[in-house]
Parts: sequence; structure tokens; C-alpha cells
Amino acid sequence: MVLLTWIIHISAQMASALACAFSNDWFLVLNSFEILDFCFKGTPGVTGAVMWDSGVVLGKFLEHAVDSGMLVLQGKKIVELGSGCGLVGCIATLLGSEVIVTDLPDRLRLLRKNIETNMKHVSLRGSVTATELTWGEDPDPELIDPKPDFVIGSDVVYSEGAVVDLLETLMQLSGPNTTIFLAGELRNDAILEYFLEAAMDNFTIGRVEQTLWHPDYCSNRVVIYVLVKK
Repeated sequence: MVLLTWIIHISAQMASALACAFSNDWFLVLNSFEILDFCFKGTPGVTGAVMWDSGVVLGKFLEHAVDSGMLVLQGKKIVELGSGCGLVGCIATLLGSEVIVTDLPDRLRLLRKNIETNMKHVSLRGSVTATELTWGEDPDPELIDPKPDFVIGSDVVYSEGAVVDLLETLMQLSGPNTTIFLAGELRNDAILEYFLEAAMDNFTIGRVEQTLWHPDYCSNRVVIYVLVKK
């Protein structure tokens, strides 16, 4: 419980301070995900095979943050971890970002298929490519040169065994101006606390208040954390 009281709650003022100035000559509102066509394959409940609620919440948070002027994503480099079906990465692309979606080798075929299916939509605003990334291993040069402006991920904290490798990858990807947004469903308090305690060694951690989320896509079972390298 001491851990949870230590974590910073991101207020609207702090979010504005972290964000870049809103570009008045660029405005985009995504009313829904209906224009995107995604395929889900695999065993239900397996990572990469389903669209988790936290992914939908994170995608709509990014949309709402751009729409309300909290974030500017146009032209920003974004790396998504554990992209799965690729929905969140494609949403970021629709918001004008240069996105690299990543996952394990056996997930890339579906990921690339979904990108190709939706390219006619996402290519109008930004760009998106898919590449292999195994946490804990050296990332491809395109992921770290230059360092991304944002790293995003949904439901990437799912086992204690993956925490060390995940944090190593976050360290490798992060520069002094990189902001990390991680969304997750509250399932296992022990795993989450293990991750947060370990992450505090190298990152300042905040929790994005629900008042800053998309008003139609909120859930008490989902949390969004923001991490910045110390």
C-alpha cells in the first residue's frame, strides 16, 4: 500500500506540462474504430491472440488526448510493445505518428496482415511498420536510432518472469525525452507491484487519472501508467 501512495497521480496540469503545444492547424477526431478491420486468431486468452480491454482504453485515450490538446502525436516516433493484432499502433498512426509495432516472431504474420488490411486508412495520416522484438534482447537499430518520442503498450505486465526483460527493453528504448504509456487490466496485484517496485529504480512513474481518459472508454478494471526515465 505504501507503493501505491508513492506513485504520482497525473493531474490535468501535469499532463499539460508534459505535453507539447497543441497544433491548431491540425485536428482529427476518430468517432469510432469502425473504419478499421482487424483479424484475431489463436487461442482465446493467449497474448497476441485477442484484443484486451486495456488496448481499447489506451487507443481511445490517445485519441482523446490529441483531440483535447493534451498531446501532439503528429510526426512523433512511437514504438509499441506487444502489439498483438496491431489496433493501438494503427490508432496512433491515424493520429499522425510514425509508428513501429513490435511483437514476437510468431505474432508478426497476423500483425502485418492487419496493417496491410488497414493501410488505406492509416497511410493517410502517418506511417506504420512491424518488426520483431524479443524483450531483453538487443533491439533493431530502427527502434532506438533515433530514440522514440513515445513507447506504448497494453497488458504487457502479465507475469513476474517477463518483468526483468520488459524493463531492460524499456531502458534500451528510452531516451531523456521519451514518454512511456502502459495500460493494463487489474488482475494480479502481486505481479503489478513487483513490476512497479522494479521500475522505480530507473523510472519516474505516474498514473493517468480517469478524468483525462476518453469519457466513453473508462473502466475501473484498467489503469494507465506513465513512465519517464530518470
